[in-house]
This record gives sequence, C-alpha cells and structure tokens, in this order.
Amino acid sequence: MSFVTTFIDRFYAFLICMSKSNTKLISETEPRSIGKISAGRQMVEGKINLMGQVIQKTDEVWNLKTNEKDFCNKLHSFDWVDDLAALGSAEARRFAQSWLFSWINKYGAGFGPGWTPELTGRRLVRWAHHYLFLTQGCSETNLKKFNLLLAQQAKFLSKRAIKASEGLPRFEALLGLIYAGCYLKNMEKFIEPATVALANECHTLINGEEIVFSRNSQEILNIFTILIWAKLALKDLNWNPSVTHLETIEKLAPILRNLRHSDAGLPRFHGSYGDVDGQLDQALSNAESREISSIETSIGFAKLSNSRTTVIIDAAPPPMGKKAVKADASTLAFEMVSGQRRVFTSCGPGYLFGSDLSYVSRKTSSHCAVYVDDHNSSQFSETKDWLQTPKKVIINGPITVPKEISNNAGIGIFEGAHDGYVKSHGLTHVRKLKLSQDGQALEGEDLMIAIEDSHKKQFDKISKKNNSDKLSVKAAFHLHPNVLPRLDQENNLLSLALKNGEVWIFNYGLDLHLELKPTIFFENGLFEPVKSKKLILSADLLEYGTRIKWSLSRANDKDLLVGDLF
Repeated sequence: MSFVTTFIDRFYAFLICMSKSNTKLISETEPRSIGKISAGRQMVEGKINLMGQVIQKTDEVWNLKTNEKDFCNKLHSFDWVDDLAALGSAEARRFAQSWLFSWINKYGAGFGPGWTPELTGRRLVRWAHHYLFLTQGCSETNLKKFNLLLAQQAKFLSKRAIKASEGLPRFEALLGLIYAGCYLKNMEKFIEPATVALANECHTLINGEEIVFSRNSQEILNIFTILIWAKLALKDLNWNPSVTHLETIEKLAPILRNLRHSDAGLPRFHGSYGDVDGQLDQALSNAESREISSIETSIGFAKLSNSRTTVIIDAAPPPMGKKAVKADASTLAFEMVSGQRRVFTSCGPGYLFGSDLSYVSRKTSSHCAVYVDDHNSSQFSETKDWLQTPKKVIINGPITVPKEISNNAGIGIFEGAHDGYVKSHGLTHVRKLKLSQDGQALEGEDLMIAIEDSHKKQFDKISKKNNSDKLSVKAAFHLHPNVLPRLDQENNLLSLALKNGEVWIFNYGLDLHLELKPTIFFENGLFEPVKSKKLILSADLLEYGTRIKWSLSRANDKDLLVGDLF
C-alpha cells in the first residue's frame, strides 16, 4: 500500500468519524464465520496467539508496536472474535468486549492502522456476525459508541471500498459494504452500488488469464466464501445477486472441489496453510453446482485421486514480481493425503510465525520437490520500496512447465517438467507420478537431464566450477508431524505409520542414498512450529543426467477404523 493511499484512507476515516450519524442492527444474521472453541479457551486462559505472535493477557494489546503486517491485520480485522464467540462463555464475552471497547476508545476517531478498506470490511462483517455476543450486557454508553462506529465504518466503506487493492482486499471491503446495507438501519442505499461494484470485480476475476494471480488456494477459498456470504446476505433482504456474482460462484466451486484433498483441506502452496476447519465444505454446500473441474490445471494445480488417496501437484510457473510476496519455489512439488491423514506435505507458510521464517518455508527444499545442490528452482530477490519493509519476491523462475494427466486402466498418471534449472545448471526436471486404481500405491520417477547442446554446455561450465566435487540431485519428501517413520537401511525400506493405524512402505533404488532429517511444519493456530521429519533421496549427477525412482505402498489392505490408534 502506497503512502498516498494510506494518507487518503486516514483522511476519509478522520472526516467521517467526526459525523454523529447512528445505526443499529435491524436484521440478525447467523455467525457465518465460525472459530475454534480450543483457540477461544486458550485466549481466555491467557494463551493468546495471533499469527505466531504470542501476547500476554495483561498486555495493552492496542499499544503493541510491530512491523509484522499479518499480525496487525489479524488484530485489527477482529477475526479473533470468531474463536471467542465459538467458546461463548461469559468470560469469553468479557474478554471480547474489553478488547473491542479499548479499540473503539483508541481508534474510534479514525486513527490507526485498522482504517483500511479491507480491514474495515472484515471488521464490520465480524461485528455483524457476533453483534449480540459483543453487545450483550454492555452499558448504554458503550452500545451507542458501538452503533455509532458501525455507521461510520459503513460510510467509510462507501467512499473507499472500491479503492482497496484489486483481488481479495477489494472483495473483503465490498462484502463489508453489502453487510452494512443489508443489516444496518438507514444503510440500504449502499446495497446497489456495492452489488454493482462486486459484479465488476467478479467479471474481472473470471475473465482474467488466472483466477487469482497469487495461486494461493486459501485466497481462492476466501474470495469464494465472501461471494457466498454476500449472496446469503442479499437474499436475507430479498435482494437478488447479480448474474455475474452467481456465475462466479459456480465457476469457482468446481475449481475448489478439484483442490480439495480427501481430508477436506487444501494444498499448502504459495501461502495457503491447508487446514481450513470446515470452511471449504461449508462454503461448497451453498453452491448450486456439484461438478468437479474438468480443467485439472486451470489454476496451475494437477490432481490424482483414486479411492481415499489424493495427490496434488504444483504444475505451473510460480507467481512473480512485487505482488508475489508469498509465492513458493515449489514447481512440480506434490502433496499426498490418505483418507483423513496427510502423509507427504509442504512445510507450509512460515509467515504464520513471523517474517523471519517466511523465506525458509518458500524454498524448494521446503517442499516435496527435487533440487540441485540446494539451489531453488526459482530465484528470490529482496524488494527495496521506499518506506516499506523489504520482502523477498520471485524474480525468475520456471517459464515452461508442460504437463499431462492421463488414465491407464484406472491408474492415474501425471507427467510434467520444468526449466527452472536450465539457466543455472542446464538441467530440466521431469517428474512422473502414478497412483494405483485402489489408491494404495504411488510410484514416482524424477529425471534431471541436460537436453539441448546449449544446456549441456551450461552443465559443463557449472561442473568445472565445482572442480572435483560432483553435483548432487536431491528429492525431498516432507512428512506430516503425525507420521512416524522407521528406517531399515539394510533392506532399503522405510515404514511410515499414520495415526489411524495405516502403515505405508517407502521403497527406493539401491543406487540412491536415503537420509532421514529433521524439518519443521508450520500450522495455523499453534504457538510455535512443529518438529517433523523429511526423507532426502540423493544421487550424483553423472554426465548429463540422473534418475531417481521411488515408490510408496500401503502395507495393510484391510479397511481401517476412522479413530486414531495413537
């Protein structure tokens, strides 16, 4: 966000907050944003964790100073109210009201970092969802303050919602304006301009080359959820959503179904943290379409699915440029889920635990991918914008990523390649994955090869720089923290035990070297990253190429109970 945009937002917020117009909730809406009871209980007990930032219950939370933008957004959007409302106790209500009226006293005059269109939209929606929870038992004076600020935020959105950054932020701002029109007294005039603006954003979204530039499946889900909530809010007031609005819902629904793992979560690439706590299925239940996307790579992900096993592959070039602050160097990386249990996964988004860990999680080696001599398949560089915190973005990455999905007698087959190492090493990565018809076996073959004469010259150049050292190719397989590995080096076997009792056997060629190393897993809502393990298969690059073959098969074929055994 530029300095000029920030200044204009603050200017409008200050002017509007000088007005004394009032409102109140005229129609109660169900709390569509559902939080975690466990997180709400932790907050009440003083164990407060927002985007990896741990806060003490005694801290003056609104006086905290931090450069962590994700933490600031979480705090000022009031998303955390979902968790306290899920708990629903009297103590949880007092906690929420304490933070709420402290915020009103400090920032209610139009000051502070929370006065952006997208955060105001998110905040107004949460206040509408949990209006009774937030106001029950409060004094008449505080109730007037709360209702006054609802009116002021609605007016602010009427001026600034359309000026929010394109994409998810603008959808968030417009949803807040629609909620204001549908549920607040004397705000009906905002519905028509908000729905027209939302239709325009939908038109831009579905007619672009990519559904969402970031390729963050969590962001796609959030936009889809916003469109569902907007549809439900408009119907509460007997207002028909636009045709474009409804068409966009029906276009996004099959894409999200295609991105859905068998555990009802999403892939953990490009900033998505995978675990969506039922948000995906809840949103999809409100879509008319029950189709699954026939264009498996419409947003750059390919999927193999048989029986209760899903494999999702990042099969497109990564987002690049200044906006790609969460993009991963994860081309041709994959994740695998068996039933309700994740087996192979990415480390996930490190930004959940602060900017220091963000870059670590975005490296190629933090995914189930193949890399050469610890190099990334994409090149990162640090932005140097004036008055903004430097961030790492991808400036060069794979350009050509051919892929094909086929089916041979029920066996799902993915074949893909990328040129991310051609410029640096003269090497092309070719990956082939085969999922058996019963979903109980996954075979993989990775080839790193110099194809053209110019590629071979580049390979020779790099080889000479290494002198006598050989170039090494490594294939990483990150295990979910709940997977227990046991290595049998004598027989080249590794067993992977899942919590539900399943055991999978990982096999590999005798010419390969296997290491079991520590890694970390970034999970939303935890106080710190979780320790886990990763498998590293390595091979020396001989002449102009090398091949890594591996397989994973389930050891027991009987049906297992849903419950966990350990």
